[in-house]
Amino acid sequence: MEYNRVINGDSDIILKEFVKKGLKFDLVCTDPPYNLNKDFGNKSDMLELDEFLNITRERLLLCKELLKSDGSILWFGIHHYIGFIQVIMYNIGLHYRRMNIWYYENGFSRTSKSPLTQYEPFLWFSKSKTKWTYNVDDVRVPYKSTERLKNPVYYKGKNGERKIWTPNPNGAMRGDVWSFPTLAGKAYQSERTAHPTQKPESLIMELIKAFCPKNSLGKYEGTILDPFHGSGTLGVCCEKLNKQGHNIKWLGIELESKWCDIANERLKNNKQD
Repeated sequence: MEYNRVINGDSDIILKEFVKKGLKFDLVCTDPPYNLNKDFGNKSDMLELDEFLNITRERLLLCKELLKSDGSILWFGIHHYIGFIQVIMYNIGLHYRRMNIWYYENGFSRTSKSPLTQYEPFLWFSKSKTKWTYNVDDVRVPYKSTERLKNPVYYKGKNGERKIWTPNPNGAMRGDVWSFPTLAGKAYQSERTAHPTQKPESLIMELIKAFCPKNSLGKYEGTILDPFHGSGTLGVCCEKLNKQGHNIKWLGIELESKWCDIANERLKNNKQD
């Protein structure tokens, strides 16, 4: 299989072909249609609820089959339906790790009859009950308070002994709220494409760092699949890391040729940078 490319085609068909070929991935990271009547150039986001959930179940079953034994799925959704999808993932035998939140301060609303939307959830499930990848030190964040770092902080050890807590020099553990701005406004004009649900590179880059396996030299060296590749953000982020000496193998599947063209143009521009 030739990796590190965008495949123009129907993921519902191509995923089945991947299963027949015996392909396996360390991570499935994807932002599928949310069924909110978005115009992606087709009717994939305009289904009746039952049809949407049945299709989602079939897609998740295929993705589960394509995972390595210690692989994980990161599945973006929307608050309308994320509960349904979480139940499906339980029912097909995946193992719940965390409901994560992508939080953005620069959200906007088209109505004043409900609170401003400032987040999108994404689910993390693993194939194994006991083994998965999470690179905790690669995605640490600055400590919010420096005051607590000035004085010793004590806690009880396993045997009740008094122990002193030492701050990690790389920062605090990341929580399950991932704060990154959307691509709205002039500040993100150079990154933004015409795709209606494009995710920021800053977010996707952090997810790759957190969930992609590493080799003995500390380099990212996993295989990543994005069945709904859209404008190509995951591929671009993987290639930016590969330019730094990492060795990520990735595949993106996208139904609409116009988004494939944009993704390939972004990849071309990345090579020239």
